[in-house]
Amino acid sequence: MRNFKKHILILLVLCMAVPAFPQVAVFRLNASAEPREIYASYLYGAKWMSLNHFFKTYGELRSVNTEDWTVTGTLGGKEYIFYANSGFYQRNGEWRHLPCTVERLSYGLYIPEAEFVRILQEDAFPELRHNVSADEYLLSPGSFSITDIRLREMKNGTVIRVKTGKDFPKEHCRIWQGNNQYLYISVYGATADMNALAGRYSSGVIREIIPVMAKETLQFNVKLRMKIDGIDHFIEAGTGDIIISLRHTYQKDMVPADNSIAKKRWLIDTIVIDPGHGGKRSPGAVAPDGTMEKDIVLDVSRRLGRLLENKLGVNVVYTRNSDTFVPLWQRPKIANEAAGKLFISIHCNSARSSQAYGTETFLLSPKSTEKSIEIAARENKVIELEEDTERYEKLLSPEQYILSTMAQSVYMKESEALAQAVESTFKSRMGCRSRGVKQASFIVLIGPAMPAILTEIGFISNWKELSNLNKDSYRQEVAHSLYLAVSDFKENYEREIIE
Repeated sequence: MRNFKKHILILLVLCMAVPAFPQVAVFRLNASAEPREIYASYLYGAKWMSLNHFFKTYGELRSVNTEDWTVTGTLGGKEYIFYANSGFYQRNGEWRHLPCTVERLSYGLYIPEAEFVRILQEDAFPELRHNVSADEYLLSPGSFSITDIRLREMKNGTVIRVKTGKDFPKEHCRIWQGNNQYLYISVYGATADMNALAGRYSSGVIREIIPVMAKETLQFNVKLRMKIDGIDHFIEAGTGDIIISLRHTYQKDMVPADNSIAKKRWLIDTIVIDPGHGGKRSPGAVAPDGTMEKDIVLDVSRRLGRLLENKLGVNVVYTRNSDTFVPLWQRPKIANEAAGKLFISIHCNSARSSQAYGTETFLLSPKSTEKSIEIAARENKVIELEEDTERYEKLLSPEQYILSTMAQSVYMKESEALAQAVESTFKSRMGCRSRGVKQASFIVLIGPAMPAILTEIGFISNWKELSNLNKDSYRQEVAHSLYLAVSDFKENYEREIIE
């Protein structure tokens, strides 16, 4: 009996020391690195991981002393010494306390996973993140390839901007709508901080976003509040962001009556003004007397901006506020990063014949007339002056252009309404000859994730209109007419949201 009790006692001790369920703790050095499995075991109801194996994998395992059972290793230029059966360890010779003791299993020292992760975050890997769905740790997540998800709610559509840290081929992105009122976004080869991108939304079309990692594909399961009419997406030139457009009809019940914060997101509170051309490299059209388009439109833009700020109280953002050269691709980027709600590009027209006169306003559409294509070609010609012209080859490719115009179709109704308001006000207030609202392939209209127009305020190749545009009083009238058009559009647009 005595021997039996002795054997039982030995067995119990062994059960405490030897892991019953061999496990691993999974780490990645960065988003593109291969996952590495660190030896781990379950002890006392928690996962413990091997210090020996971690130092050997992600640092330097300097020594393992089997006499007093210590492990010495380095991480990030710092030396660590851990002691078996001790609640203390050293970092660069400084003693530190642990809320537990380090255990020896076989020929290695083990520490609770959660406690070691805390130590790593304090010193060697301050940005360490835990991907809960994949149950793995990313030591340096600064290289996540997907960094953020931003939503823009409009009356007839929602734009999802997936911020990226790398360029994904279009074929690596797949978006589709399920039968269960879910939208699915899959990006092959993507990585992300899963906890940071998950979210629930109290208003709007999107109810919840749930990130899921499946092998080499990152998928976002997007729960919707309503059925959508169509989906388009494209890769934005310059940023590499994935832009997804959901077409739908605005419904008041998507925004709770007492949710003033949610309603505010729908209001036009930021307007982006884009004075065409600029700098020595891009004067724009030049009049017979040497007047430059870039100077006229900058002055009109500033006047318009002051009116919008003083009378409507909105935030005004300029793509340029001085005589500087801003590449075409940067202008929509400025607008998007400023969270603009309207984009207005201001230009002067020019023609071979001095008889041409009047105003005209454009919106983006693949349905362009021969004349509008000619005008767009002239305005887009500035890309020849830029240092990086290759980015436009992809942007203006037939496939990419179709995708871009499909995404802009979310705002087509609003863009057309604003363009009509501008031309109508020019005609009724100033007596201008309106050449109408047209469609053209302007590069600055391809990228903005908001209603966007380009207005030509007159021909500087026409002597009469040039004479008018050279007058401060006339330019003020042009700016005031644009202000009135924007004000009317804003009032009509926001009426059903506020009511």
